[in-house]
Amino acid sequence: MKKIKSIFIIAITVALSSQININFFVPGFIIALSVVILPVFLYFYKEINPIEILFATGIIYPLYKGMFLYFSTNNLHTTIGFIGTDVLFYFSYGILFYLLYWKKKKKGITDLFFCAFLCDLFSNIIEISKMMHFKGYSYIIFQDLVIIAFVRAIISVCIILLIKHYKSLLIKEEHEERYKKLILMTSSIKSEIYFMNKNNSDIEDVMKKAYLLYKTISQQKYPSELKNLSLDIAKDVHEIKKDYISVIKGLEEMVGEKTDNVKMDIKDIVNIIGMDVMEYIKRNNSNVNLEFEIKNNFNVVEHFYLVCILRNLIYNSIEAMDKTKNGYVKILIWKSQEECIFVISDNGKGIKEKDIEYIFNPGFSTKFNGETGDICRGIGLAHVNGIVNDIFSGTIDVHSITGKGTEFVIKIKQDKMEGVSVCDTI
Repeated sequence: MKKIKSIFIIAITVALSSQININFFVPGFIIALSVVILPVFLYFYKEINPIEILFATGIIYPLYKGMFLYFSTNNLHTTIGFIGTDVLFYFSYGILFYLLYWKKKKKGITDLFFCAFLCDLFSNIIEISKMMHFKGYSYIIFQDLVIIAFVRAIISVCIILLIKHYKSLLIKEEHEERYKKLILMTSSIKSEIYFMNKNNSDIEDVMKKAYLLYKTISQQKYPSELKNLSLDIAKDVHEIKKDYISVIKGLEEMVGEKTDNVKMDIKDIVNIIGMDVMEYIKRNNSNVNLEFEIKNNFNVVEHFYLVCILRNLIYNSIEAMDKTKNGYVKILIWKSQEECIFVISDNGKGIKEKDIEYIFNPGFSTKFNGETGDICRGIGLAHVNGIVNDIFSGTIDVHSITGKGTEFVIKIKQDKMEGVSVCDTI
């Protein structure tokens, strides 16, 4: 059914496009746009036999043309004569295209050009010969038919190449969008894995304490219920730890290790983060101007973790704007001697002086909703601080003035950032 529908759509499109034409040589012989788009359809509908397409076109188009001719001439004999040559043209074109191109196993755009040229030329020769009753030939007629076929074949191939180029651009754009989403998703997962691994050590510590409590109770004359309860706690914590480890391993397998071996330019990382943040700003109708400035380019090995750091700090800055007019977030990045430096600054409401020493503590948050009573989990900055210190062995400092804004300064050694020794770069 789909095949029949496609054939009829092509035939009707060809019939309509034939309205753009000019008369040539003899009455009834026209040079139409339809022959230009024919090879285009035949190229992109490779799964359909061209004979089927052209035979359907050779019936629908003459009927369409014949209806108008009959009403304008009121002469059935003349009408049949004109549309008969059209049927001959399309039938010839379909058979030739089938033999010269469609049956070939290996075929390219060059083959299509020569096929379109020859099909056009010989089908026109057959059509005009019928109109001229196979007499009155001249060199000029054949010369013009060759030129017409050549030009139409070139236009057809150009249209095909433009469509293919447009499709490749769409595919490339789609792949880039998927890659961007993959980077952001992997960054989020890896940062969560890092946080879960840190929590895992806390769980292990709780389990040890629970077991120590059980041993202490066992040595003292406490009720057996209390002893059994402490043992149950130790067992339950142990089970939680096993489940936790299974989840971590599952996430690590999902993310995979292959992506960790790929270095990324800081410019590419910033481009991905920039697009993501701009979507976030647009989605939340935030009145914030985002500005990136990269003084010099460098490679990043642990790019997923860096994405996590920068996204967290930028999102925090945007959320700190509250109702600030003409808010801005500026990210300045450069490499100085043996260090890579990142400065994230904003003109938001700032951080209170009494809170600064606590902002990197897990659970600390100033994001409180007075209407709902909801409070954020407060691990964003704890994440950032942990990743900067543990993964990159770097430092993070914060400077803030209430009502004026906040500035985070991150410094990471070049060898930790790029995965090479400084001596290797000298």
